[in-house]
Amino acid sequence: MRPALPNPATAGLPRARRARGFTLLELLVAVTILAVVAVMAWRGLASLTTTRERLAPQNEAVHALLAALGQLERDLAQAPGSVQLFALPAPPVRVLTIDGRLTLQILRLAEAPDGSRTTAVQRVVYRVQDGALQRQSGPAQRFYQADVPVDAPAVVLVPGIDELQIRVWRNAVGWITPASDNDTANAPGVEVRLLRHDGTSVRRVLLVG
Repeated sequence: MRPALPNPATAGLPRARRARGFTLLELLVAVTILAVVAVMAWRGLASLTTTRERLAPQNEAVHALLAALGQLERDLAQAPGSVQLFALPAPPVRVLTIDGRLTLQILRLAEAPDGSRTTAVQRVVYRVQDGALQRQSGPAQRFYQADVPVDAPAVVLVPGIDELQIRVWRNAVGWITPASDNDTANAPGVEVRLLRHDGTSVRRVLLVG
């Protein structure tokens, strides 16, 4: 058997130098670098968590606002176009003042309470109460009676609302604040403005029918 030949690159070096590992200084530098990287990563994660916690309530408020405006848009889209056809005693869209606050009342088409395909009429009311936009709906009636009370519990749609402002569109006139049912009769559009606790407002223009 032939003996192993020495490596030319390390043949002239002492044995202790060839087996040398990391020095204490090198280990300290490596640990310091890892500590700095860890601190930077922790600060970035903490900032991200704080931002998410701060934006979470705002995201919930925006989601609630979009859902409420979507429901209002669907209610107005279901408003009947002819008062005479459904023998309605009042316009499908009314703006009333109750307890000093504007209230939006909508008569919308709905399914008959007996489950038949006959169309019924349902009264829906939007108002601001207890610092929130609320929606209240009455029973569906095949033969609408205005004296049937809306006794269903109100559903809170958007919290943090101070006031509901309503205007209607009149052809050849523009946006007006309705003073009577004559102003809302046959109005093609409704402008809703919600004044929030933080001083900001949200405006939405919706079509009727």
